Amino acid sequence: MEEATKIDISKLKTGFLGKFPSHPLSRILSSEPDSLTSTEFLAKAQTWLAFFRGEKENE
Repeated sequence: MEEATKIDISKLKTGFLGKFPSHPLSRILSSEPDSLTSTEFLAKAQTWLAFFRGEKENE
């Protein structure tokens, strides 16, 4: 069985937390591991984007 491709999200986390320290998504991202499989990343990214867009619409 092939090993799943890992994606390093540490820079994504650091960048987002630096720009949006008080955004609720910052807490979610900071709780994620620094690397995810490509399948995990795609599933979570869809949720993160929906959450981020929803927050922007409520402001």
